[in-house]
Amino acid sequence: MASSDRKLIVVSGFGPFLGHETVNASWEAVKLLPEVLSHNDIEYDIEKRLVAVEYGAVDEAVTEIWKRQPDLVIHVGVSGVAKCVYIEKLAYNHKFRRADNCDKRLPNGSCELPNHGHANVLKTELDVDKIVAIVNEKCADCVAPTEPPHSDNARHLSATKASKNVGDFLCGYIYLKSLDMDKKRSLFVHVPPIDKPFSSEKTADIVFRIVEQCIQQVVACDA
Repeated sequence: MASSDRKLIVVSGFGPFLGHETVNASWEAVKLLPEVLSHNDIEYDIEKRLVAVEYGAVDEAVTEIWKRQPDLVIHVGVSGVAKCVYIEKLAYNHKFRRADNCDKRLPNGSCELPNHGHANVLKTELDVDKIVAIVNEKCADCVAPTEPPHSDNARHLSATKASKNVGDFLCGYIYLKSLDMDKKRSLFVHVPPIDKPFSSEKTADIVFRIVEQCIQQVVACDA
């Protein structure tokens, strides 16, 4: 199938920022995703987009992405405290007080959204709990133990967990902006730092399984 005939999925990752100056685990995983996803004999191009850690860059990226009428948009960011992949349920519109890579801040820590004005919180309409359950089942044998395998205390991490804490920086901001565009087709995923515990390859595999589950829900909703 020619790429012009395929539907579109956009997955974004962030560039370096304070605390993750060398590489950002989100982009390292995103760029390893396959180019195409197939579901029910329909092919979707997976377009991977790197976004700078700047409010202006997020505004530009979100505008350009949604102009193309994608079937699904998943934003990926890194969390220094995550021990597995966190799938975020919502974004707030009152916490953006940190300066970005250009030392810019949002006035009053919030923004006016094109479609939802000054809404305090927006929630995805994708079923996050269902995604978590299915992905964890599919990835049950591919996650790292929290203790050495032969330790009496050894136990395995789940691949993913649901979260309601997307944070007060660009991760929350980009999610809020996309939820404002389409809550049925938007999701944010936090990944842990590289090798803590997952390699970039394993993180990419988990993210791809999340993408698969999301597109199944989108197709079912559109049916």
